[in-house]
Amino acid sequence: MKHTLSFSRIVLSATLIGAGFSSAFADETIRDLAKERGRFIGTILNSEWFNDAIEPEFEEIHKTQFNVVVAENEMKFDATEPSENKFNYTKGDKMVEYAQANGLRVRGHALAWHSQVASWVSNYSGQKEKLLSVLKNHIDSVVGHWKGKVAEWDVVNEAVNDEYDAGWRSTNSVWYEGIGPEFLDSAFVWAHAADPDAELCYNDYSLEWGLREKSKASFVVEQVKRWKENGIPITCVGTQTHIEISHETTPQNVRALAKALAELGVTLNITELDIGFPKGSADQLGADDYAKQGHLYRQFMDVFLEEPNMGEFVIWGLTDAHSWLDDQQGKTQGLLYDKQYKPKPAFDSIMVSLKAHPASEVKSPYPESLFNPEAIKSSAKSTKLSMNLVGRTLSIAGATAARIDVFDIQGRPAFSARNVKGSVELQGVSKGLYVVRMQEGPKSLMQKITIK
Repeated sequence: MKHTLSFSRIVLSATLIGAGFSSAFADETIRDLAKERGRFIGTILNSEWFNDAIEPEFEEIHKTQFNVVVAENEMKFDATEPSENKFNYTKGDKMVEYAQANGLRVRGHALAWHSQVASWVSNYSGQKEKLLSVLKNHIDSVVGHWKGKVAEWDVVNEAVNDEYDAGWRSTNSVWYEGIGPEFLDSAFVWAHAADPDAELCYNDYSLEWGLREKSKASFVVEQVKRWKENGIPITCVGTQTHIEISHETTPQNVRALAKALAELGVTLNITELDIGFPKGSADQLGADDYAKQGHLYRQFMDVFLEEPNMGEFVIWGLTDAHSWLDDQQGKTQGLLYDKQYKPKPAFDSIMVSLKAHPASEVKSPYPESLFNPEAIKSSAKSTKLSMNLVGRTLSIAGATAARIDVFDIQGRPAFSARNVKGSVELQGVSKGLYVVRMQEGPKSLMQKITIK
């Protein structure tokens, strides 16, 4: 979709003033324009915010300009379960309360990841059943604690290796080495059981490099296809997209990935975007450099608004004063606001893209109830799904023709039936503990059952 860019000169008019910038959009916000278009645009809350060690300008800009938030580190495994079965939700609760008070959608990051795992987990290296129990307990507890408050989880994070011939990360991952690839399937099943209404994502970096054969992106698409065919409850993929200013082809690669996932009925979200300059170049950057950065941000926003299965656009930081780029990525100056909290041309470029895509032309992947309170009232009247097992007869209510999928506790398919009306006999399923997923259109329900 192409648009006549009557606003393009606005970006070019943003000029450097001393150490900061001026913006052409002082009276408008990204948040308002995003809401009108049925999309979520946001950024992280840095760890400094959780520790009350950040400037007051940070929070004021954050809650004014954005409508989705994610914690930089405070919902990861080592933060939420520092000791076995002893959970710490204090900082995560602080963010959730902040989000609720300011009308922000919450992303949860991340449940199963090879990094930032609490050190005690390594005590069970190689013990498959124990590690499955540890991961299940963690997901049940964390997702259950924030059920109904966290809209979307990165269920599995960075599980694909970095080799040219992409496959699962098989080394330096306590989950893969101890359990095998089934830990991914199980994590999604458990997360859905803990909160059936939450969106569930696979999240990774370098997906923006294209869908060439054996690439990370093409591998992820194939895995999503397998998950969908097997009834694994994945709803979204997150492309982190940590890039440099020279990576000019990446927006169109993201577009291609969005289209590939749309064919599978899965949403693509940009979850951790930053566009940095080479480290050490800050003193040499001029207006043309920042305009180029803004142009690249603009291209990502264009793709985001034009692809109907893209819902979230999250930048990994608000201000260059608090960014992981200089310390951990060998890059600098990659965010929308400079160190003095002045909006850079990148901010204006995002505003230009939003205004160049009228709300009437942007299709949202979300129900109207997320943005329109009146729609919530009408949707609340819809019949809820329910199910009940007696013997091997699974009775269902609230659906006229549902799909039933039964998984064992490791997330492996055990039974499936389509167009179920009233009840279904679970013949051929061995005795044991299972998870049943019932789905009809946008409505779904998952619960545990025991077959005796």
